[in-house]
Parts: sequence; structure tokens; C-alpha cells
Amino acid sequence: MWIGKTHDINILSQPNILITNVLETIKWTLYTLGIFFLIQVFLGMVIPRLSYFLVKAIFSVLLLTGIGLVMYFSKTLVPLGADVYSYSFSDIKETVMAAGMLNLYTVFGILGALVVIYWMLSLGRYIKIKGKGAWIIPGAAFFVLVVLMVLPINTSKGLTGLSDFLAENKSFFLYQESYDYFASAENIYFDFYLSSTNDENQLFQKEYMDTQYPFLHKNNYPDLLGNYFEPFDSAPNLVFVIVEGLGKAYSGPNAYLGSWTPFLDSLGAHSLYWKNNLSSTGRTFGVLPGLFGGLPFGEHGFMEATPYPKHRTLLSVLKENNYQINYFIGSDKHFDNADTFMQYQGVDMIVDIHNFDGDLKKSPAEANGFSWGYADKENFKNGLRKIPSTDKPQVNIFQTMSSHSPFVIPQQAYYNQKVTSFLEAKQYSHPTISLNKYQKELASIMYVDDAIKDFFTEYEKREDFENTIFIITGDHRLPEIPMSSLIDRFHVPLIIYSEKLKRPKQMAAVTTHFEVPTSLLAYLDNNFGIKSPEKVAWRGYVLDTAQEFRSNIKHALMRNKYQFRDYFNGEYLISDDKAFKISDNMNIDPINEPTLQEKLSTEFQQYKNQDGYVMNNNAIIP
Repeated sequence: MWIGKTHDINILSQPNILITNVLETIKWTLYTLGIFFLIQVFLGMVIPRLSYFLVKAIFSVLLLTGIGLVMYFSKTLVPLGADVYSYSFSDIKETVMAAGMLNLYTVFGILGALVVIYWMLSLGRYIKIKGKGAWIIPGAAFFVLVVLMVLPINTSKGLTGLSDFLAENKSFFLYQESYDYFASAENIYFDFYLSSTNDENQLFQKEYMDTQYPFLHKNNYPDLLGNYFEPFDSAPNLVFVIVEGLGKAYSGPNAYLGSWTPFLDSLGAHSLYWKNNLSSTGRTFGVLPGLFGGLPFGEHGFMEATPYPKHRTLLSVLKENNYQINYFIGSDKHFDNADTFMQYQGVDMIVDIHNFDGDLKKSPAEANGFSWGYADKENFKNGLRKIPSTDKPQVNIFQTMSSHSPFVIPQQAYYNQKVTSFLEAKQYSHPTISLNKYQKELASIMYVDDAIKDFFTEYEKREDFENTIFIITGDHRLPEIPMSSLIDRFHVPLIIYSEKLKRPKQMAAVTTHFEVPTSLLAYLDNNFGIKSPEKVAWRGYVLDTAQEFRSNIKHALMRNKYQFRDYFNGEYLISDDKAFKISDNMNIDPINEPTLQEKLSTEFQQYKNQDGYVMNNNAIIP
């Protein structure tokens, strides 16, 4: 109820949310009490005083953790699961500091809360239950627990997306995910060797070549982009702008939360624009492997693998073809192992928080003094200064970070007022989401939009502007603003702009980040003689340029470093073992077709089997 009030979500309008949450909470409470009862019985016979202390101390920590998990969910609107085990200590520390939670007030607050909870639990010694009550109460509790665990009541039927997350008991969710993470490993089956050697697709077919390398196929990708460009003077430069948290929900035409990116909207109107584009992952950890390599996910994301399986990406192929590769980011290059991945590709220059000119200022810090690094306007300025002067064609990659929690940006008051003005002038509204509650998030998106506008204004002054192709996309949608569906977190715009474009075009066909490297390389190969490998293992197909809605691709999507639960084939999606039909604007509607769901589940398992096999056996490419 508190979360509903915080985010102005009417919980009472969906009684299933409240009922499911209450039953989940009862189940988790009784389960935990049962474990403590057994501990108390056995330890109490040996060391009674110590057993009472341990039980109260552990229970105090669990209660406080439960409160912390609810607070975490209130900020992110995504329950914390086993993905927490997939991050390094330094990554977790930076994330916690970014949220403003690592300070003396928090430390003393936690210690004080523990003392209070421990004291309250100590009051239990004054409660005396004698006679039949000593057997009836635990017996009844045990009976209720058995009913809830053995014969679960499916009150959550019909809940998807945010509603499903709201219904979860956050402690029970973490426990289930943790149990799966530590106790149950998925088996890798090798029956994918028996699968078809052709991949049916209306755009083209992948001709697989070696069962020992399940993804390996002929590099026969068609050039579908060539017809959209006038001739370039030479092999074009590529500039990638990867925007933190740029979701289609609040950017571009038909954005259901209204568009908060006026510059990108105007740029998109003069570009090739894919409105039904999906990121490969729901967090930043997967954008580089997906956007540049169409690479497998691995257990916790490709960039967490040690060592990396042998692979190629668009970057490494262009490096072999005499391209200069540069990567610019305003935060620490070590986060998510971005530097390790880029170094593997042979990137010439990596510029991060440690390589900014002295006249540029870091982002405003939180009260605890933490800052992710340099704001996006500064990152673009710094990068433009440091792009090398060379006769080589270049790939310049800019990764933004200002639209990331805690959403602290320069000129905060100015952009807050800009959000207010937009709300008043455009009369943006949503039936269930109060946009005024997300002023900081939307202000950060508007700031990034202005930063990209300034970046283009300066880039136009460069001599190589007309010989450059710009690719702009988001790494994922912001989870801090309520999501409309289970696929919404992946729904990000994709823009390809160049002065050499013959005409703009908006595409409604479904595509993903996986289709970007294959399509660009096919274009460069066909028009500029770029030498690409004869055998490749890209997971992507090609960018579908159809104006009408359709989906001729199939992919798995990874939510975070642990949750691998989403797969779509054509216009059908399974997510959390539920089946959906995809329609234009990436809307999804639940369907009840057991045969189709079983088919998709089998395909998804096959996908995961192949993914795990190639990562564990260094079998992406020979």
C-alpha cells in the first residue's frame, strides 16, 4: 500500500495484488518461523542462552533486510533477486553510493533499527502460552503453511509486469532466487546437434556449418541499408551514442508517457527510425556485447565471462580493416568490465573518468559525496576534443550516464522547471502513472536530450560530418518509472542518421540490437570492400526496413545478470512462463494457447542450451 501511494498506483483497483502479497507474506513468515523453531529446539537443549540470542539476532537482521528490500523496490520498481550475486563488490559499492545510501546516517540508522527490533522481539518472553494452546497454535500454523506451499492458491492469475512485482513478497522473492542460484544448476543438453541446419526467416536464412560450433554460419547477410544512402567519399565514420535509460515509453512518436526528447524526435524525423526496437538486456551490462557483437549471454552476461570465448564483433572486424576505434564514457571504465571487453576488440583509445580535461566539471554529488563521474554534456565535449585527427575511418562510441539513478544533473532546478512546463504545456498524462512523481528521472532525460543536441551542433562543424553515420539507441528503459509490461524494459528506440541519407523512413518491423552489427557490416562490405569473415556466429539477423508492423526474428532477452526468462519468436513471446501476443508499439496481450507455449518453451530451452554450451566450451567460433 505504501509503494502504491508513493508511486500513485491504485492497488485497491487490483485486489489480486493485495491478496497475493498477503498470502506470500504469510507463507514466508510461517516458513521462516518454522526454521527458527527447529533451530531453537536443538540449540536450546545444548546452549539455551546463546540459542535465544542467535535466533533473535538473525530474525532481527531478516526483518531489517525485508524492510530494506521493500525500500529498494520502492526506488527501482523491480524486486532484488539473485542478480545481486553477479556483481562485483566494487560495482555494488558504486551503485549503493549512487543511491545516496552509504553514509553515517544510514549506518547509525541500521544499527539503531537492529537494536529496536531486537528489543521488540525480546518482549516475547512475557507472552506465555500454556496447555492446549502450545500445540494448537503451532499445529494450525503448520497446516496453513502446508496448504500454501503444497496447494498454492493462484491468486496472481492475470497479473503481469509491475502488478506481478507488486504482488511478490520481496523477501520470499530473494529467497527463491537465491535458492535457485546456489542450489539448482541448469543442465546443458546437447540435443541441439539434431536441430535443423537452416534458420527459417523471411529476410534470409542462416546456413549453419558445424555442429561443434552451434552458432557458426555463412556470412551471407544481405545489404538492406545500401539503398538508403547516397555515395560516400570514402568508407564512412561510425558514431554510436548509447543513451543510458532511453526507453521508447518516453521518447519518440506515440510514446505512451509522452515524448521527453524533443531533439531526438526531430532528428528521428530525418533518419531511419525503428520504433519497435528491443535491447538485448534489461540492464547496461549487455549493451556492448549485443550492439557490437550479437554475442551469447553466458551465465551472468558475456562481459562477466573469464576468460572470454574466442569471438568477433563489428569493432574487431573494422579494426582489422584499418578503422580507428575510440570509446568515451564519463564514468569508470571498469564498471561491468567495459574496458576489458573493449580492449579485447582492439580499441585504440578508451577515455573515462580519469581522462577529462581540467576545465570540465564532474556531475553534482549526492550528500555522501559520491558522483558517477562527468555529466553527459562534459563527456561529449571531452570526447570531441580527443577524437584523433587521422586519415583512417573511425568508430567513435559515446556512452552516457546522467540519466541513471540517483538522477543528479547539472542545472537541476532548470530542468525540473522544464519538466513542469512540459507537463503544463503538453498536458501529458497517463491513466495510472502520475508523471509529476518522476520529475528527477524525466529531468535527466531532458538533460541528455539537450546534451545530444549540443553534441550534434558541434559535430556539424567537423569536416567529416557528411562522411559519418550516427547510430543512437538506449541501453534499456528506466525501471524507476513504472513499466507497462514485461517487455517494456527492453523497448528502446533505434535511430540511424547521416547527411547522406536519401530519405527518412520510420520502420514498424520488430528488430533488436543484435541486428545492428550484422546490418552495418553487410553495408560496409557491399559498398566499401570491407573484408569480413566468411564464417560468423552473430546471433542477429538484419534490420527489417518494413514500414508496417511485423516480426520475422526470434531472440532471447536477458533482464539482468541472473534472470534469463524472456524469449520471442515472431509475434509471440513467453515471459515468466506466460505466453503473449506482440502487436505494434510492442504491446503484449496474454494468450491461452498451450501448444504454442510449449513450442516456445522448447525453443527457449534450446536457445539456453546452445548459449551455455558455446560459453562453457569456447565454441562460438573456431
